[in-house]
Amino acid sequence: SQVVRITGYLNKAEKVIVCGRGSSGFSAKEMEIRFMRIGVNVDSLSDSDMMRMSSVFQNKNSLVLGFSISGEREEVLYLLKESYNKGAKTVLFTSKSRAEFDEYCSEVVLLPSLKHLNHGNLISPQFPLLMMIDIIYVAYVNHDRVHIEKIQKEVQRTLRGSEDK
Repeated sequence: SQVVRITGYLNKAEKVIVCGRGSSGFSAKEMEIRFMRIGVNVDSLSDSDMMRMSSVFQNKNSLVLGFSISGEREEVLYLLKESYNKGAKTVLFTSKSRAEFDEYCSEVVLLPSLKHLNHGNLISPQFPLLMMIDIIYVAYVNHDRVHIEKIQKEVQRTLRGSEDK
């Protein structure tokens, strides 16, 4: 049911911002690329200053997704808080469960995590985020497959540089 709600937020949002630092920033970029190809107006941010500046421009038509496995990245949490206060839908993807997140997050998606996952010794820290991005992607595509397939074909044509339709 949480994935369905997030898919609904994606469908309604005029602008989507995905943010994260470090390996979470790489996951944010991956989400931007995947969802842009299917017509979502999305940008990813991994720079602290850009996250802070972006908070000024969020509103009730925005969706802000924050990636922080630790749940402690101040700049990610700042963007979520400020955006939520301006009426945006906000979703935090994290491995930590804290009551304070409910004060400024429309949704908190809890991800699996291993101790020392952030060191990347056992498994990529991006793995839980990438899996969740895939799950949301499939749900989003399945919501209106015909429309999205048209967009995908147009994007593919554009990337090939072909004028053929």
